[in-house]
Amino acid sequence: MKSQPDNKSVLDADPLRAGFLPLVRAEGQKVLDNLTIEEFGIPPFTLMENAGRGAGLIIEHRYGPMRGRKVVVYCGSGNNGGDGYVVARILYNRGAHVSVISLKPPTSPEAINHLLLLQKLQSSDQSGRLQLNPDAHDGPRSADLYIDALFGIGINRPLRGAAAELVERLNAADTPVIALDIPSGLDADLGLPHGTAVRADLTVTFNSHKPGFFLGKGPAFTGHVSVVHIGIPPSFLAHDAVLPVDWISTDEAISSAIPRRDPQAHKYSAGMVLVIGGSPGLSGAPILSARAAARVGAGYVACAVPQSIQPILAGAMTEIPAIGLSECSDGGIKTEAAMLTLRPWLAKANALVIGPGLGRNPNTQQFVHALLQECSIPIVVDADALSTAAEFLKTHGEPRNWILTPHTGEFKRMTKNKELSHDRLHLAREWASNWNCTLILKGFPSIIGLTRERAVVCSSGNPALATAGTGDVLSGLCGGLLAQGCNLSTAAVCATHIGGKTADQYAEKNHPGTMIAGDMIDGISNTLNSLLRETI
Repeated sequence: MKSQPDNKSVLDADPLRAGFLPLVRAEGQKVLDNLTIEEFGIPPFTLMENAGRGAGLIIEHRYGPMRGRKVVVYCGSGNNGGDGYVVARILYNRGAHVSVISLKPPTSPEAINHLLLLQKLQSSDQSGRLQLNPDAHDGPRSADLYIDALFGIGINRPLRGAAAELVERLNAADTPVIALDIPSGLDADLGLPHGTAVRADLTVTFNSHKPGFFLGKGPAFTGHVSVVHIGIPPSFLAHDAVLPVDWISTDEAISSAIPRRDPQAHKYSAGMVLVIGGSPGLSGAPILSARAAARVGAGYVACAVPQSIQPILAGAMTEIPAIGLSECSDGGIKTEAAMLTLRPWLAKANALVIGPGLGRNPNTQQFVHALLQECSIPIVVDADALSTAAEFLKTHGEPRNWILTPHTGEFKRMTKNKELSHDRLHLAREWASNWNCTLILKGFPSIIGLTRERAVVCSSGNPALATAGTGDVLSGLCGGLLAQGCNLSTAAVCATHIGGKTADQYAEKNHPGTMIAGDMIDGISNTLNSLLRETI
């Protein structure tokens, strides 16, 4: 086996083939629909049929046989309502008792034609199982399932009147609600409700996930999400008019990118990481980072800290050497003396992690600036080194071989913005490009910004990560993967997914609020075992 993967991003060639899932904005999805109709020749009537038919089959698969079940389908006037008409026909054909309530008459030709099919079906129905518009102003009727086909991805205004009242009643009902494409009232790009929005038990979306399923409050409204492929060619995702297209990490994609250790490897060929951090009172952060780098597979990890806390680290870490750095009288790191100590280590290292627990002492920050300027190996910049890195990047615009790992507060300091846009995908893309670096914008979800046209949303992770030290673990994971030959984007995406999945596996057996960063390190080996089994 290879000692390391090719030094290409996991997204460079074919993200779909690699196992990533596309994440398409509302405007991009409209472009995909039009391209499919105009250039590929699939008529809109057929796209709507494919969407509704696929949704109907998913609904039956999730909720069991439809025979004898009572289903109410609420339809709006647009294409989302047309999808609802198709679902109603499919579920009726599967034996359900179906009531279709249209808040307004359909306006698109496709929706009108699918309603005509329902009307023909009703005229031949001898069982009375199909009712069309029994009372358009009726509240949720007694049913086993409600289908939300009121509004699609294009809505950008608050729901009002009868639609808003209906949504509130649906949310109050003790009956599963299935949303078609997106819960009505939820912003497809930002995950924010427009006033009110349907809280779905299941969202059956068409062609691809939408950013709003992951951002903002989206996860609280979508429930479980299933994707129906309606016939749009995957090649259209690369069309200029569709960009930016972002991607979602998956176990499949990450498992294929994790480095495998060569049978003939030794500790240096398996990759060396140098972690620089710590300050009086903050000795734990660099320990967490160094241990994570070792646990993810780096063959040799060393940790450099101010000399006053070097004995603490030497006593706490059996496998990892602790290097003492000269300090100024105020406790900051002496730049020239520290650089003299570090140069032999930097000459051997494959990756550097700087920042965990380092503190903001001015002398220490001068040292950080000098190190960033001199060091040419891949660097993970974390915690207290981030603000200095941001200032450095203002005057050094060329691309840097760096991964930046800010949480929201650190990101605000780096960008000098007190208020941030709700569009975290755009922020990650924009600032990764502005800084010419790979950017991990930590949060729920964590987002890895790669270029102005591409970011990756991490699909793993849960509130267990909301505890001190997990960011230090992430920086160590990044450093360990860089040292083993991953490039910046691959290391950042894999590290973030591995960290999130470790937290997910912990939460499967324990209350998420009980996890500490040390638990995360202890769980990394199990996470890697489960991911690597994907490719055995």
